[in-house]
Amino acid sequence: MRIGLDFDNTIACYDSAITKLAEEMFELPDLVPRTKLGVRDYLRMQAREVEWTAFQGELYGPGMRYAQAYEGAIETMLELSALGHELFIVSHRSKKPYAGTPHDLHAAARAWLKETVQSHGLFINDQVFFLETRDQKVQMIKELGCEIFLDDLPEVLEAPEFPSITRGILFVPDSSNEKVSTHHTTISQWTSLPALIKQA
Repeated sequence: MRIGLDFDNTIACYDSAITKLAEEMFELPDLVPRTKLGVRDYLRMQAREVEWTAFQGELYGPGMRYAQAYEGAIETMLELSALGHELFIVSHRSKKPYAGTPHDLHAAARAWLKETVQSHGLFINDQVFFLETRDQKVQMIKELGCEIFLDDLPEVLEAPEFPSITRGILFVPDSSNEKVSTHHTTISQWTSLPALIKQA
């Protein structure tokens, strides 16, 4: 099967990266949670929205050195590849940050993939696609003919142009506090994916 995989918050987990980067960039009171929402809400309460935007540029740029693959992600991708499935990474993220230092965010993601995922023998460049908009991402999923697509964003799987031949699977990790959509098959761990694909 042709299996598409989102990148940010699906393969790459930023929990520890947010914690470490926030400590480097800001002097946060002890009561502020070192989480994405905690840091964002604290900065917004102080009318520091530009700093929050710049923080995200750092996080998805050089801050990726702190990002980790979700537990079981690499092992599951290796398993699926060994079974003969074609794997594609299709993600949307801006090429440059909206504020702060103009890092190449696509290059940062590719460098992380090379070090963290491709070092295990997975993926070549023509199987990895970074697009700047959600619409471009959905179009690429369609062009690739993905039969399965794993994503943490319901709005991608529910996009009007999302291909009808593609089965969307929503990734909701155990650490997520987001409300789970009941419209999609969901998994909270990567290791649950092969069994779902076997049923497809």
